Amino acid sequence: MRKQPKQQRANQMIVLLLEATALEIADRGLDRLTTNHVAQRAGVSIGSLYQYFANKEMLVDALLMQKAELLINRVQQRLSPLLDQDIATVTRAVLLGIFEQVEQDKAQRELLRHWHSLNAAPVFQTLERQMTELCRQYLMRHLDEYRIDNLPALLFVLINAVQYTIARYLGDQGSMLSQDEVIDTLVRMVESLCQPGARPWQQASAQSG
Repeated sequence: MRKQPKQQRANQMIVLLLEATALEIADRGLDRLTTNHVAQRAGVSIGSLYQYFANKEMLVDALLMQKAELLINRVQQRLSPLLDQDIATVTRAVLLGIFEQVEQDKAQRELLRHWHSLNAAPVFQTLERQMTELCRQYLMRHLDEYRIDNLPALLFVLINAVQYTIARYLGDQGSMLSQDEVIDTLVRMVESLCQPGARPWQQASAQSG
């Protein structure tokens, strides 16, 4: 991004340009996206666009990050009321929230279809970092319920496995798998890696025996 949004007007311009980019991607597809089309859709001059974004790749990068933030918000909305639920219930709710978010956003679906050719690494890293913290908070709340020897390693494997599986599935229009099959398998994977631990009263009983 060329010009940093230091004023409200600049912030509004960036929001306007990203909204226009999303609409153009949804209507024309990512391959046919141009800065001229975005500027026209936003109702601004191409010179104004170039004050903030040097090319369409920078527009797409910024839009990818914006979509990642929307996904995190959806995950937080799903997770917050379920913090005391078992891990299968929480995992299923979070996954359904992610799928729903993508299904209702045509531009996001188009971006996912091209994620392998985009500058997606910063987005995946952002998602991984924020999801790691959310999952850590949940698991720390349930220390007595699950036997986890190496929490950082577990979260690294789980989160990357889930996010790349979802990206691969949603980006493949010819997949023979149903959404339910993917979600069910991911839920079972999470359950198997987070093995139930002995309850405190069971541990005390074992020690006294």
